[in-house]
Amino acid sequence: MDWTLVFWGCFLTGILLTALSWIIGDLLEGLTAEITGGSSMFHPVVWVGALTSFGAAGLILSKTTPLEGAFLSLSALGLAAAAAVLLYLLVIQPIKHAESSVGFRMSDLIGQQGEVITAIPAEGCGELLVWTGGGHTNQIASSLHHHPIPQGTRVTIRKVEKSVLWVTPLEPHSDKGVNQL
Repeated sequence: MDWTLVFWGCFLTGILLTALSWIIGDLLEGLTAEITGGSSMFHPVVWVGALTSFGAAGLILSKTTPLEGAFLSLSALGLAAAAAVLLYLLVIQPIKHAESSVGFRMSDLIGQQGEVITAIPAEGCGELLVWTGGGHTNQIASSLHHHPIPQGTRVTIRKVEKSVLWVTPLEPHSDKGVNQL
């Protein structure tokens, strides 16, 4: 069997899939997530990198070493596995941990503090500025105890009903650093 042809095929297929992943990467990632159950070890970058490195390692080993046949292919396979592990540890894992979202659930805001940016009347709504971790968000707010709350007042979010934050003013010296603005 001519392993050179196999190595060239794997190398060129890997290069083609790499180019394709730049164009339709999200689709490939979605398909592999469906097949693998979302395991990041089988991320397209890992398996395409392994395929490409298998071909490249085989081509290099066939020209620079006396290895042949099964020893050549197993050596290339070992180098491809090492490349896959390195891609996973040095690329996929750090990216996975670096991803963040600015999305939040309204229920996550209960207990957080904010600042009234539009005065809240006793019976009605005003506007509240809240830090969500991904940035600031403006939300509709009402007074829990039906007392007017002036602009600039720091408040605590006590409950959420139908996208309205029900708040109470902070007591003096009760700022516990929960949500510094």
